[in-house]
Amino acid sequence: MISLRTALLAAFLLGLSYQYATAKSLIPVECCFDYMTGAIQLAKLVDYYWTPSECHLQAVTVAGRKVCADPSKLWLKRAMKVLKAKRK
Repeated sequence: MISLRTALLAAFLLGLSYQYATAKSLIPVECCFDYMTGAIQLAKLVDYYWTPSECHLQAVTVAGRKVCADPSKLWLKRAMKVLKAKRK
């Protein structure tokens, strides 16, 4: 028969492994830590997506080259509008 100490240890280890597994899945895969400087020509842009909300710095990531751009910049707002229209 399993002793109480062994059962408690098993339950504790199971709880730890569950916490580790769920915490690991909540970490965003791709976050931006700095914005690029300058602008990208619209002809070179293919697509974009927003970084996950769990990321510290909210940014737009340009697909293909994967650069992080400041969503408050005018050039990016215009580019996103054009790219969004192309998606439809």
